[in-house]
Amino acid sequence: MKVRVLVPATTANLGPGFDVLGIAVSLYNEFLIEQADKFEIVISNNRIGITTSRDNLFYKSFTYLLKKDKKKVPQVKISMNLPIPPARGLGSSATAVVGGLIAANVFLQNKFTKEELLPFALELEVGNNPDNVAPALLGGLIVLTKDKKELHTVKLSVPSDIKAVYFIPDFEMDTVTGRNLMPNEYSKEDLVFSTSRVALFLAALQSKKYYLLRIAMQDRIHQPTRTKIFPLMPKLIKAANDAGALGTALSGGGSTIIALADKNFDNIGDAMLNIAKMHKCTGTIKILEIINEGASFKLIKD
Repeated sequence: MKVRVLVPATTANLGPGFDVLGIAVSLYNEFLIEQADKFEIVISNNRIGITTSRDNLFYKSFTYLLKKDKKKVPQVKISMNLPIPPARGLGSSATAVVGGLIAANVFLQNKFTKEELLPFALELEVGNNPDNVAPALLGGLIVLTKDKKELHTVKLSVPSDIKAVYFIPDFEMDTVTGRNLMPNEYSKEDLVFSTSRVALFLAALQSKKYYLLRIAMQDRIHQPTRTKIFPLMPKLIKAANDAGALGTALSGGGSTIIALADKNFDNIGDAMLNIAKMHKCTGTIKILEIINEGASFKLIKD
């Protein structure tokens, strides 16, 4: 058995959709898993300190599903190529969780559907937040909510003319720290501000009234407090919008900035990069497709 698994990067929140919206984009972590004589994990250009022991999140997710189904865990060699940078708000840890589950499911002869794998992914994801694992697994734009312990998701397609322009800073941003800064209570005005913009975001995409995304991606729930960690964020958002972005927001818990656009992609990227350079913030620009397919696998024949 030899399986290649591809899992896409994701952006959660998209501004006001804190913990309820997420998209998948065309940047992938790749995992190759094969039966072997001894356990081994090899990571290409592993400069980010990811463990190669049995504590590796991909391997833990792989063994979790096999044990859940009361199957013996085989000895495996796992090779990883990980272009998605960690701690940047692009769902890198979600790719490990989803990748491990998809690989294990192949070893189980695809016993579970992707929808059936989602609760397992949520259980394994650090912080139990579904807005990264759901789009990584299912693709598209995912709208989700919890009802007690049950997770409900709706997958929507994003129009193909919209792309994501990313500014990915070279510094990491801790999601837990950002969450801890958030207040326990919000004013009625802030809650109405947020919920109205989530509704507007979905309606603007459905009706193709893209000009409304500028307003729809504004946020008062999590971005104001995360600005304390990343003071340059508002200037980057303004630069992207001024350069023609439809709307701009922090990607997940940051530090990446996402600008949605249907044209002027290079100009938007250059505008963010120029502002960043002025403030001695280094990073890279990526222009990515929003994809409607999530994690995938392929059996490899020697």
